[in-house]
Amino acid sequence: MRAIPARKARLYAVVGVALGVSSWALAAMDPARLETWKLPKASLFAVASHGENVWAAGYWGTILRSSDGGRNWQQPDTPTADTLYAVSFADDSNGFAVGAAGTILHSTDGGVTWAKQAVQVPDEMGGGTRPLDVNLFGVAALSPTEAFVVGDLGTVLRTHDSGATWEKVTFDPATFADENVPDRILNAVVFTSPTEGWIGGEFATLLRTHDGGNTWTGTRQISGAPSDLYLFDVAGGGGSAAAVGLAGGVLVSNADGSEWTSRSVDTTAGLFAISWRGQSGITAGDRGVLYVTSDGGATWTEPKRPKLFNWIASTTWVGDKEAVAVGEGGLILRSEDGGASWSAAAPPASPVEPNLRGMGGPEKKPTDKPAETTH
Repeated sequence: MRAIPARKARLYAVVGVALGVSSWALAAMDPARLETWKLPKASLFAVASHGENVWAAGYWGTILRSSDGGRNWQQPDTPTADTLYAVSFADDSNGFAVGAAGTILHSTDGGVTWAKQAVQVPDEMGGGTRPLDVNLFGVAALSPTEAFVVGDLGTVLRTHDSGATWEKVTFDPATFADENVPDRILNAVVFTSPTEGWIGGEFATLLRTHDGGNTWTGTRQISGAPSDLYLFDVAGGGGSAAAVGLAGGVLVSNADGSEWTSRSVDTTAGLFAISWRGQSGITAGDRGVLYVTSDGGATWTEPKRPKLFNWIASTTWVGDKEAVAVGEGGLILRSEDGGASWSAAAPPASPVEPNLRGMGGPEKKPTDKPAETTH
C-alpha cells in the first residue's frame, strides 16, 4: 500500500491553511446556514490560456476567467463544489476543467457557463459500469471535440465527442518501462499539437505520443536525476519538453522526448508547475519558489516579485511576453516581461463562494477531509 507523498497530500488537501483558508474563516462557517459558506480567498490549483483568454480553477469548484491576459477576472457559476485541479481550452470557446471524485466540467462559451459531465467506467469487480470517482489531476483539450484526462490509479480517459462519452485508455504495464505498479498517480497531460503529447506522474512516469494519443511510449533514459523522481507537471513547446517534481527536480527532454536530462533548480522545495517554450521556462512550487530560465534550464534565476510564502500550483504563458501564476490563498501573479518580474493581479470583485444551488445543501462539511489515496 502506498500513500500519496507528503508534499502531494499537502498540495491537494482541501481544508485549513494548505488551502489558504484561515482558522477564523472555518470557524465562521455554519453547516446549517449556507450563506456562511464563503471562502474569499479560495486556493487555485490550475491556470491555462488561449490567446488573451486565461482561466484558473481551484477549491470548491472555483473557476475564474479573464479576457485581457489576466489583468482582470470574473467568476462564473459552476455546477460543482468539488475541488478542481486542472483546466484546458482547445480554443477561445471550448474547454474542460477536472478535479476531485471524477469531476469533469465542459464549456463551449469560453468559460462563461459550465456543464457537469457524468462519466461511466468499466466496473472490474462487479461487471458492467460504475460512475467515475477517482481524483483527476490533468486535462488536455486537443480540439473542440478531442481531449485527454489523467488522474489517480493510473486513470487515463479520452473523448472524441466533446465529452458526451469518455473511454478509458488502458496501458500494458510494459508501456511505463519500469517495474512499478501500473495503478500509479498521473498528474499531468499536455499536447503541443494535435499529434505531439506527454503524460507525467509518479515513478518519473514520462509517456510520449507522436500520433495524437493512439499509442504511447515510456522512457527510462534519465540522466542526472533519480529514476523514480516524483513528477507533478510536464510542459512542452519548441521541440522539447520539461517536467518538474520533488526537491527542485527539473528534467528537460531532447527533441523527440526519448531522453531526459536533469536541469534541476537549487532548492529543496517541491516544484508543482512548469511552463516551457523553446529555451524559456518558468517553474514554481512549494514555499513560494519561482524561477525562470532562458537557456533551456542550464541556469535558473529568481525573478523580482512580491514577497510571499504561498505555494504556487500552476503557471502559463500568455502571448509572447506575458505569463500568469496561481496558488495558495487565491494568489494570482502576472508578468509582462517573460517572467523577469511579477506583480499581483486584481482578484474578482465578488468573494469566491461555492455554488450550492440545486444540490440540496452542502455535500460535505467544510472540515471534512477526503481519505488520502492509497495503492
